[in-house]
Amino acid sequence: MIFLVGIIYRVVTWVTAKGLVGLYNVNVCLYRDGWGSTTIEVLKRIFIFYTLPGRDRDWSLFIGSFLFHWGIWIALIGHLGIIIPGTYLEKWLGLTPSLHQVIALYVGGTAGTIALIGLLILITRRITGRTITVRVMNEYKVRIPLRMFSFLDDYFAVAILLAIIVLGLYQTLGITPYNPAYVDIISRWMWSLVTLHPNIQPIINYPILQVHALLAMVFIAYFPWSKMMHPFSFLFMPTIARPAIKVKTT
Repeated sequence: MIFLVGIIYRVVTWVTAKGLVGLYNVNVCLYRDGWGSTTIEVLKRIFIFYTLPGRDRDWSLFIGSFLFHWGIWIALIGHLGIIIPGTYLEKWLGLTPSLHQVIALYVGGTAGTIALIGLLILITRRITGRTITVRVMNEYKVRIPLRMFSFLDDYFAVAILLAIIVLGLYQTLGITPYNPAYVDIISRWMWSLVTLHPNIQPIINYPILQVHALLAMVFIAYFPWSKMMHPFSFLFMPTIARPAIKVKTT
């Protein structure tokens, strides 16, 4: 419920913003690209991150962001496979429990490790006193410590993400190889949530899983209220949300 309210709140504030930040009031440069080409450019920036190094060659930001985001995305896709119990996967897709376990171990373990490495790079970059360059009127450069742009909500988000990833990796690499039924146990519990018949009995003896799930729920509830909502803001960007400005040349 908190998540849904947050999503509605974000969308409403984006759409109804006034003044210089409003969708139809913001000052944008003239351009010839339409909605399609502009959207493609934004998606390239989201998935390839090619603009992050910038003129200052901030490779730690680029490498950390690339590894963290792609690791998280792959891990999230893998979680979709865990939602469905093994009996259904085998019946519908022919995916045997043993193959499901192998995929969870190697694909999930690799994705989690990549995400953890990326997050640690970003954390190190944030707390080691690194400075970033801020340009003023395209003429002056000011180097400001990154910590000045770090607030309590940033550290809270990083801490909860780090805990979720570490606990997830521990389960993937430390429990799954020695407990072939572990993936199916998680699936049966998650399936009970999806079907609106919650049953905690399958996970009652797995406190690590319970803490991991609790942190994930806290993160999901917090997500729309935080800066982590930024990937979806591009849908409401003025240069995409309104028609392209037509320039007549003679």
